[in-house]
Amino acid sequence: MTNKKKIYIILFSVIFLICLFGFLWSFTVTKELRKPDGKNSVKKQVVTVTNLILTETKEGKIYWELYASKGSYDSKAGDVILQNATGNFYNDNNEVVLSFESDVGTYFENTKKIVLKGHTLVVAHDGSAIRADEIAFTGQEDDIVARGNVIVNRNDDFISTADEARFNSELTFFEIKGKTETNVYTKEGLKTQELIN
Repeated sequence: MTNKKKIYIILFSVIFLICLFGFLWSFTVTKELRKPDGKNSVKKQVVTVTNLILTETKEGKIYWELYASKGSYDSKAGDVILQNATGNFYNDNNEVVLSFESDVGTYFENTKKIVLKGHTLVVAHDGSAIRADEIAFTGQEDDIVARGNVIVNRNDDFISTADEARFNSELTFFEIKGKTETNVYTKEGLKTQELIN
C-alpha cells in the first residue's frame, strides 16, 4: 500500500471518528428534549396580543371583522377572548349591516359563535339598536339572542325593555321575554304598555 493511500485512509478515519463523536455528543445533549414527559409536554398554549383585528371572509369578501385593544387565544379550546371589542358585519355589497361594541367579546372557533358581555351595544344599518348584558350570535343568517337588562330602540318609534330578546340578523323582527315594557311613540304622543310573560 502506498503512502498516499495510507494518508487518505487515516484522514478518512479521522473525519469519520469526528463525525461519529459529534453525532453521539448531540444525541446525548438532546436526550432530555426528545424524552416524552407527560408533565412537561405542551397541551395548551395561550397567546395574548394587544391591538388586534380578526376578519372572516366568504368568497373573497369581508363577512365580519372584530377589533380589540387586547385579546388572548387558547389553543386547546380554540377560543379568542377580546377586551374592548368592536366590530362590523357586512352584506354581499360590502356594506356594513350590523355594528357592535362590548367590554368583552368571545369568539368560539369551533362553533363560529360570538358572545359579547358587559356594556354591550349592537346597532343595525337602519339605526335600530340593542343594549344588553350579553348578546350572542353566529352570523348574518342566525338569530341574535340578548340576555339581561335588554333595551331595544328602533328609530325613535319605540323603546322596549325585557329580560331576554331574540332578533333576526337585520333587526326587523324581534321577540321579547320575561318582564317587559314597551313605549311606542306616535304623532299623538307616548303609549306605554307593560307585559309580564
